[in-house]
Amino acid sequence: MITRQNIVSVLTTSALAFGIGAPARAESLLAVAQATAAVARDEHDQNLQREIKSAIGADPELRATHIAVSAHAGRVTLAGVVVNDEQRTRAQRTAQGVRGVSAVENALEVAER
Repeated sequence: MITRQNIVSVLTTSALAFGIGAPARAESLLAVAQATAAVARDEHDQNLQREIKSAIGADPELRATHIAVSAHAGRVTLAGVVVNDEQRTRAQRTAQGVRGVSAVENALEVAER
């Protein structure tokens, strides 16, 4: 799997290899490598968010809920209001079941009746 660290390592090594005698060029290549890694991470986070939202929407017990999903480097936060504790727990389990999720912070609140 291509990770941010792999991209940065390859591009940094290339920058250093081709930048011998031209440190300014090596620095600019390193900056490009870091920017490329950030874009890749952002795309991964967005894809992860979409997959979790799809999984929640596919669950008949959660379909009518309004759950906000954010993701950063595999760490996911769920926010919003659900009807009961069962929905809160179910949403967390659903998010944890999505490939690429390393941790879930469940900030869902149960609506008062």
